[in-house]
Parts: sequence; structure tokens; C-alpha cells
Amino acid sequence: MLNKLLTIVLFLSLVWGAQMAHSLENPEANLSDTGVVSKLGAEIDPAIELQDSTGLTVTVGQLLSSGKPTVLVPVYYDCPRLCGLVLSGVVDLLNKMSLKIGTEYNVLSVSMDAEEKPPLAAKRLKEYQKKLTANEVSADSWRFLVGNEAQVSKLMQTIGFGFKKDGEEFAHSAALYILTPEGKVSQYFTGIEFSAWDVKLALIEASQGGIGSAMDHVLLYCFRFDPSKGKYTLAAVNVMKIGGVLTLVAMGALFYYARRRSPQGV
Repeated sequence: MLNKLLTIVLFLSLVWGAQMAHSLENPEANLSDTGVVSKLGAEIDPAIELQDSTGLTVTVGQLLSSGKPTVLVPVYYDCPRLCGLVLSGVVDLLNKMSLKIGTEYNVLSVSMDAEEKPPLAAKRLKEYQKKLTANEVSADSWRFLVGNEAQVSKLMQTIGFGFKKDGEEFAHSAALYILTPEGKVSQYFTGIEFSAWDVKLALIEASQGGIGSAMDHVLLYCFRFDPSKGKYTLAAVNVMKIGGVLTLVAMGALFYYARRRSPQGV
């Protein structure tokens, strides 16, 4: 009896495994083609054309012409699971971040599905605009975009975002990218939840000093992005430099005060 049960379990396992392999056709290829590859410093071709939620054709150069850093979010709008979690994570991020969307940075969501059209992008834009509470957002500050296969593939390949058609859906990872005003990949974060602290520092760094307060820039000097941890960590050397300067300043002030307090001629 036990042998029969083991045989049935083994048979069902083999059938399930075969079905899973069939649904992905080539599981190993999908895994290797749908990851996130680091391409820091890569510059997106400004001539790439996309369509916004109104149907207007715009180039990447036009989208980045504001001179602000940009948060780029690769998704597709009919995604049944992961993309909704990513976009919800972006909403949560924007609601927590002290930098003002549209004033200090912009956001671009780009569909990887070339079959999606502007009306669907407009529908998703309206849905996620309603969820923003901390910052007012216009259609220009968070744009939902679509494009043809050649243009979208070129964009995704440049930033290092892999995706692949899998039946009616797409196999892909979850990430957002920070672009400089010139369209270069400055930083990226993987996952569906994003630290407002880390993304803020990344945007300030990408802006090359163009946004953020004086204190933000002091903090950026004290912290450096650690790729192994995916976040900004304390830069011990820079902190020691600041500590050394403050110590010298304090010693100088103490010496000056002591001189002022001592009797004349002593």
C-alpha cells in the first residue's frame, strides 16, 4: 500500500513538473532573460518615441527636458499581479518622500507590452493619481506611457530591465530606476517596496546638486550607496573627515576663548 502511494505521489509530481515546464516553455531562459542587469551610467537614446496617456507621441528627450531627475518604472498595465504591487509601492514611496513630484523630480511609467494603448494608460493614470495624498500630481509629473515593440525593447535593454512574453502575460522582475536629467541611469532599486530615504538621496545625487536642501547634501556626503545591500549606508571616511574638521573648529574656538579670558600680557 505504501509503495502504491509513493508511486502515485511521484507520478503526480512528474506531471505537475511537466506542466510547469510547458507553461514557461524554457524556465532557465526565462529566468536569465527577465532579471535586472546593472547598467549604471548607460544613457537612454533621446530619440526613442513613446505615446502618453492622451495619445501624444513624445520622445525620451522631450520627457526629460525639464532638467529634473526622473523615476522610471517599467510595468505593464494589464499585469494581474506584480506590476500592481510595484505601482502601489511607488504610490507609497511618493506619499512618504519629502521631495515634491513635478517640482523636484518627475515619474515615468512605461509599459513593456507593445499591445497596450493610450486609453489603458489613461485609465491607470487616473487610478493611481487618486491614491496620492502627500503630493499633488499632474499628468505631466507622473506620465503613463506606451510604445511599439522596437522602441520599448530598446529602452528596456538600455536600462538593463529584462522581460519576456509568457503566454498571455510577461515574465519580468520588479524595479524602479533613477535617471539623471540627461537620461543616464544613476541608480536602481529592486522589489515592490522602496525606501523613501534611499530614493530621496538617489534623486538628489542624480540631480547633481540641483534639488534638496543644504542638510540633504550634507547627509548625501555622509552616506554612500552600497550595491550589496541595495541602500545608502554610512560613509565612515567622510564622517571622520567631518568629525576632524569640527574638532579643529572646536579647538580653535576654545583657544580663542581662552586667550580672550586670560590677563593681558600673559
